[in-house]
Amino acid sequence: MAPIQPKTIKARTGEEVVIRTAQPDDAAALLAYIHCIASEPELTILEPDEFPATEEKERQWVQDHLDHPGKIVLVAEASGTIIGGLSFENGANRRTAHRGSFGISLLKEWRGRGVGTAMLETLLEWATANPIIEKVSSDVSSTNQGAIRLYKRLGFVEEGLRPKEIKFGPGRYVDGVAMYKFVK
Repeated sequence: MAPIQPKTIKARTGEEVVIRTAQPDDAAALLAYIHCIASEPELTILEPDEFPATEEKERQWVQDHLDHPGKIVLVAEASGTIIGGLSFENGANRRTAHRGSFGISLLKEWRGRGVGTAMLETLLEWATANPIIEKVSSDVSSTNQGAIRLYKRLGFVEEGLRPKEIKFGPGRYVDGVAMYKFVK
């Protein structure tokens, strides 16, 4: 499916933010963004050394999403800097291709400004227009109440609780909340 048309939104604080499909040339900026997000270990399931080690690997990952009709990577930019990211991938087999899951993140200073809402609404518009996608899902940490409220506000339903889904260290677990929304 074609990339989305870039759109400019106003954050709640007045700044202009562009939401667009990531391109391979964004690889270096995406890696810099990812390393900022990784500095907040309670927000991501990946550890800093688990992210792509090279720009080339990141470039290929973005290209893979551009080449596949059931995948997309969105970025949010403010003043030319990536401040948010969202990736979606559908099932790899014909029987699971109708559904997929996303991950979304924002730099700490941009949370609560409406950017995450705009990114998720953009994904839902894309998924609704995509002839393949019927169900959009995400797993969210049970401690991320802001994300759970956002998902519910946009029509997502809790599918189930996944006890001890994320392990942050010895004896430090967080439950996962599986959420979904049918777009067709």
